[in-house]
Amino acid sequence: MIIQFGGTHEEQTELANLVKIGEKTATSSLVEIQQEEDLTQIGDIWEIHDGKNHFICFVEVENVVFKKFSEVDEEFALLEGDGSLKNWTQIHHSYYSFLLDKIGKQLSSETFLECVYFKKTDKKG
Repeated sequence: MIIQFGGTHEEQTELANLVKIGEKTATSSLVEIQQEEDLTQIGDIWEIHDGKNHFICFVEVENVVFKKFSEVDEEFALLEGDGSLKNWTQIHHSYYSFLLDKIGKQLSSETFLECVYFKKTDKKG
């Protein structure tokens, strides 16, 4: 599965590079939207691409945890590559509100996220 993190080409390139250097080892998504597709499974292999759709690396999913938006902590925010919980909250509140608005829903502290932990790998999907 090809994955591009972030909403803009610049964000996608920045986040792909953080994965490449090992500073981004987690990601989150809205369960509400994720349910339209298959949920992530431990052992899934993702092909990470940048904002120009260039291959960067492969990652393997190590763990999947479901958390409420309000349950995300500093440790997870750092693993996502966002620098701090405050920064993570600002970025994701805006982004997830935008996505949920498209389907007539609103983000709340009770909104469930799929929190995925991964590591770089040489395995191909």
